[in-house]
Amino acid sequence: MAKKPLLTKEKIKTRYPNEWLLLEDYELDASTTLRKARVLAHSKDRDAIHRALKKHKGNLCVHFTGTVPRDTRIIF
Repeated sequence: MAKKPLLTKEKIKTRYPNEWLLLEDYELDASTTLRKARVLAHSKDRDAIHRALKKHKGNLCVHFTGTVPRDTRIIF
């Protein structure tokens, strides 16, 4: 199966508005802001992305394209 293409941050936000994403082959800038990535999974449901994490291996990233909800904590 061919890999999905790398998308810029802008294309990701346009294609998947207000969704949680599971990303691979991602690039970050010096301030750790997403520049581009390959989308493995996307969902409005954050738990669906956490379940998708179990199906993939490697250097992965979870990203939200909307405003982070107030009840969500970010851990690095």
